[in-house]
Amino acid sequence: MRFLTIGFCVGAFLVACLVPGEVPAAGEAEIVGLQVFRDPPNLKVSFRIENPFTPQMDEAIVSGIPITFRIFLVLETPGLPLMRTNLLDQTFEHSMKYDTLHNQFQVRRTEFPGEMLLTADHEKAKQWMSEVTGISIIPLWRLTKGQEYRLRVKAELSKVRLPLFYRYIFFFVSLWDFETGWAQIEFIY
Repeated sequence: MRFLTIGFCVGAFLVACLVPGEVPAAGEAEIVGLQVFRDPPNLKVSFRIENPFTPQMDEAIVSGIPITFRIFLVLETPGLPLMRTNLLDQTFEHSMKYDTLHNQFQVRRTEFPGEMLLTADHEKAKQWMSEVTGISIIPLWRLTKGQEYRLRVKAELSKVRLPLFYRYIFFFVSLWDFETGWAQIEFIY
């Protein structure tokens, strides 16, 4: 029996070592469809956050609690940590709030200042929150022809601060917290 337990532990350890570490769990938020493309005069990026919403989040949003996704972009030259050149370190936010008076969702995206998207469709609002399409990140003149670059993208749910009264009602808000791993793409300009 003792040998069976040791054998099981050794086997489990080997499987854990051989399985890639960046495989997301089912239902875990992740960045998918990361694309970088040239659209003169700028370099643009598109991607989607998959599985960022839980049923508890949906319920709280419809109750009027706003949520904000914070998205991080880093553009750098790859290499050893001390040899990397950081060209871009940018953060932007997507915020959604349900207006219970008008029965519509309001979505603001900081990459489009002054724009507020309105819809009565919850799924459409969630789509706007989780998609980034064709955002200009850096002028092409700042890039060197033939140089290799790495774009890294990460998203997280901003920490929700509720008024004291709501903390007792929505005690599960701390369970919302998500943070994707860094998605990256390397390209040569």
